Amino acid sequence: MRFVKKAAMLVGYLVLGCLLSYAQDVKSQDRLTEKATGPSDIEEKIAQIGKASTVILTVETTDGKVGNGTGFFVREDLIVTNIHVVAGIYGEPFSCSVKLVDQPTHYSIKGVVASDPDRDLVILRVEGASGSVLQLGHSDTVKLGEEVIAIGAPKGSSSKIVKGAISRITADFFRVKATLPSGYSGGAVLNDAGEVIGICVEGGETKTSSYVIPSNHLKILLKDIPTQEKFLEKWRSEPMIRAYAIVKQGDERRAFGNVKGAIEAYNAAIRLKPDFVVAYARRADAKYNLRDYKGMLKDFDVSIRLGLDYATAYVNRGVAKRNLRDYKGAIKDCDTAIRLDPENVEAYFNRGNANSDLGNPKIAIEDYSTAIRLKPRDVILAVAYFKRAKTRSKLDDNIGAIEDYTEAIRLKSDNAAILTVAYLNRGLVKFGLGDAESAIEDYNEVIQLKPQDAMLTEVYVHRATAKAKLGDNISAIKDYSTAIHLADKNTDFAAHVYGRRASAKLEIGDNRGAIKDSTAAVRLDPNLAEAYKIRGDAKSNLGNHNTAIIDYDIAIDLKPDDAEAYYQRGSAKLEIGDVSEAKIDFRTALKLAESEDTQSLKDDIEKSLHFLK
Repeated sequence: MRFVKKAAMLVGYLVLGCLLSYAQDVKSQDRLTEKATGPSDIEEKIAQIGKASTVILTVETTDGKVGNGTGFFVREDLIVTNIHVVAGIYGEPFSCSVKLVDQPTHYSIKGVVASDPDRDLVILRVEGASGSVLQLGHSDTVKLGEEVIAIGAPKGSSSKIVKGAISRITADFFRVKATLPSGYSGGAVLNDAGEVIGICVEGGETKTSSYVIPSNHLKILLKDIPTQEKFLEKWRSEPMIRAYAIVKQGDERRAFGNVKGAIEAYNAAIRLKPDFVVAYARRADAKYNLRDYKGMLKDFDVSIRLGLDYATAYVNRGVAKRNLRDYKGAIKDCDTAIRLDPENVEAYFNRGNANSDLGNPKIAIEDYSTAIRLKPRDVILAVAYFKRAKTRSKLDDNIGAIEDYTEAIRLKSDNAAILTVAYLNRGLVKFGLGDAESAIEDYNEVIQLKPQDAMLTEVYVHRATAKAKLGDNISAIKDYSTAIHLADKNTDFAAHVYGRRASAKLEIGDNRGAIKDSTAAVRLDPNLAEAYKIRGDAKSNLGNHNTAIIDYDIAIDLKPDDAEAYYQRGSAKLEIGDVSEAKIDFRTALKLAESEDTQSLKDDIEKSLHFLK
């Protein structure tokens, strides 16, 4: 069922995708024997059979929230739908109307004749013109790979059909490889004979799979129909039904950002129905929003123990375990999810994340690659490219990383968050490969996207560094200045940027400016060795060799393996005539430079030593 504010969609259910679906084992039905010209004719015939019996149930609360679900006739005056379609939001009065899809025919609800809260099924008696009745098939004959058709009204007005194949059969439900969006709840799932072999429940486990209640459960419910139905409001007051309404209340609160209030509602639903698996799953997802990973793990443990045998339940529990740094446990849950659903993109993606955390980049790349091959929709594919790119960088496959970042950018040109990190990371990889000009182009793109100040500060620093590498120190100083302004409250980072700007000023001969910036840097971070060294260089350039030596002393104390600091201190000592001490510093610098394999510095040191000889 779908609830929306008038003129505004209410945010959908679950961040992590746990869904409501209870079902029973199913097997196969005989093929259609009636002669047809082709598959499209068969599908059209089935669709006509289904639509003739399908109704839209519209729920409207007093404060303007509107929701819709689907149902179908099983007898001339009886329709079937999901309990959550007509349970409503707890504490909010509503009216419910029934209309035949694609027709002006309306019905009034006389009452509830039977319901099965464990499987989200309810049978309503309606009054009005007789509806076309769907025949119930035998769900225990459904086979893997069998094609089925679901009938629903996703927008609450016109009917739609979705074709899919049975992709999993268990003792409790079967899964259809098809996307059944909100609004299909309570709709019929038909075999190729036009018989009902299942009933849709809301949503799907992933973007490409959904779950169905087997029709044999409905047959059991239809066996002993009482002659006197219950009034809808009286039925809604029953504890088991009220639990559904309370879960809806929690969903509404969570959709509007009241996560703690949502958890309170889920708690209340669980008190009414202690084995209400969907309430545990919803509460687990809400706890994820609060970063309560221990609580999230506990709720998914209970959900799975109560029979939530869905791949997504294991994926989500794996997410909780990963956040608790139980990476091996996360991988194990993802393995289970993949066994249950070999095409579950999220399982491969999250297993890749856990393998990356464990330091298994090659295995992680294999998982990301599988997720990419499955071609998920929307943001997941772009994120999979992004994650694979980062992992390839760890293995020094920088060309492959750039290709993946480029693909992530292409796929989600309308997603600012992905674009920002993809452009930034691609720029860093390009800079690492020596392509400063192309890196600057990517940094420009990030700045145009106007990310939050923390990232924007970082991008200005990276762009400035790339400009300095190209010799454009004037422009680099401007970017460093912008970064310093943005990083005003982040003193550690500001100290780092002051040091970078001091270096750029030193390059253009602004020694006094370099001294001023390096002094600001060490005031913010007294342990910043590089800033002392830069200030020493600037003082030496101004002829203040004695005070420069003091700065080099501090730099060397903070970083004893800095060959350049020893060389610069030796040069300053040489300037004041302390030749013996200069030789000692030059020799130490040469030894460190050889271990660091910095050829240009080694050449300079050797020239100085040769001069002294």
